[in-house]
Amino acid sequence: MNITVTKKYLIFPVNISADMRRVCMNINGETVYALNLAIDNENPKFNAYIDVSRFMGKDLSISVSPETELSVRESDTMDIEGLYSEELRPQAHFSTKNGWNNDPNGLVYLDGTYHMFYQHNPGSPKWENMHWGHAESKDLIHWEEKDMALYPDNTGTMFSGSAIVDNKNTLGLQTGELPTGVLFYTSTAPFCQRMAYSTDGFKTIKKYENNPVIKHIVDANRDPSVVYCQELGKYVIALYLEKDIYALFTSDDLVSWTEIQRIKMDGDNECPDLFCINTPDGERKWVLIGAHDRYLVGDFKNGQFVSVQDIRSLHFGNSAYAGQSFSDLPNGRAVRVDWLRWFDLSADRFSQQMSIPLEMSLNKIDGTYHLSVLPVKEIEAIFDKTQKYENLSLKAGEKTSFALEDSAYIFKIHAKALKDNKLSVSFFGKTVECDLKENSIKLDDHKGPLSYTGEALDVTVVVDRCTVELFSDDGRIYITECTVADRNMCEFSLTAENDCIIENIELNSLKSIWNK
Repeated sequence: MNITVTKKYLIFPVNISADMRRVCMNINGETVYALNLAIDNENPKFNAYIDVSRFMGKDLSISVSPETELSVRESDTMDIEGLYSEELRPQAHFSTKNGWNNDPNGLVYLDGTYHMFYQHNPGSPKWENMHWGHAESKDLIHWEEKDMALYPDNTGTMFSGSAIVDNKNTLGLQTGELPTGVLFYTSTAPFCQRMAYSTDGFKTIKKYENNPVIKHIVDANRDPSVVYCQELGKYVIALYLEKDIYALFTSDDLVSWTEIQRIKMDGDNECPDLFCINTPDGERKWVLIGAHDRYLVGDFKNGQFVSVQDIRSLHFGNSAYAGQSFSDLPNGRAVRVDWLRWFDLSADRFSQQMSIPLEMSLNKIDGTYHLSVLPVKEIEAIFDKTQKYENLSLKAGEKTSFALEDSAYIFKIHAKALKDNKLSVSFFGKTVECDLKENSIKLDDHKGPLSYTGEALDVTVVVDRCTVELFSDDGRIYITECTVADRNMCEFSLTAENDCIIENIELNSLKSIWNK
């Protein structure tokens, strides 16, 4: 079919149960955009809003292979009824309006705005057609979805990467007072590392004309994490190669990259994140962490990253994956976002979500560095109704309960060491078991240590419609799970094996982050 583009979106009828077809858009015989879509004109279950605004006023020839009848409509908006009020829509976490999202990419702070790019499929609530989506926030909590950042092209689909602000105008591309924002991403045909940039705060984005900046090395090498390293006086990219092997590259100009070492990350693969962080006493360290939240702590010495201890685990659940830290945050702040994976769960028009933005800290306990994550303080902006209880007395085997609303929540529990007690905490049909006898904490089948210090019981829980995020030991232990909250059980309860006192409990319902 032929169409002259007059509106922002072409809307294709899709059914994820239908056979996949290759949809190619051509201008003057040249393919300018191609996607895999499960076209179904007779029984569509999903509307794929495909942004074609960059072709405005041009004549598109659209072909489908294998050939089938094509019914397409146009719109200037995502005219989706009930947007952000869907049954499974997270109310305190970012999720894309329509389609699929996975890895957070290019988290960067520029000119007072937090930018979050992410892996995105606009053509289905399933993984496919990797683009880079884009959302902005002024407070890390409320997000506004923006236009698509990177589209698939003749180099392949757009896999994960990172972002940096070119504060030194190293690329020489700055056009005004605002520094250039630079994106590093993986293209897939073949797998290699490329660069894109923006001189207007990511309103418009251009792919670098002399790509790739790192050519194909091995297998599906991917997911570049870029940062400036003061110790080396160079930019550094951490890149996943294959199996559990990562590589580090350095550059003076963000364009020419030289490999300096390879690092084995036992038990991890994909999506490296490399960042510096200070301990409370001002000691500066570097952290290299993989997609499964296995991390090394070290220094850059003699031109290489040198680990100062064995690899450790931050995450003990199954949902959080491929976390990435924001670059260029002021005052040395360290904040990250994870993809919270949904398993065997999908809404009609969207799937997957991000974690609450997490404040990171690094503490040294008995000679070992421990990375910690807790919800950012900005989450207090969406606190709605608060229940606080102090010195709560629990009798052995007796349940103490408090009513909850049908809402997202953040729960906080603090108690002094409870010796050999066991404490069960239940909410919306889920139970967290805190076993002080064996120093363990468990959310369903996901189990981790309760504390590395044994000084107190500190538990924070964020629960939304489809996920639970659990933090213990001041955030040194992080457990996540994809699970649908039972809204027929709007109750928070505690049960202890032995008599005990819980010093502080705080139950905060959370307002929706969406302007519905």
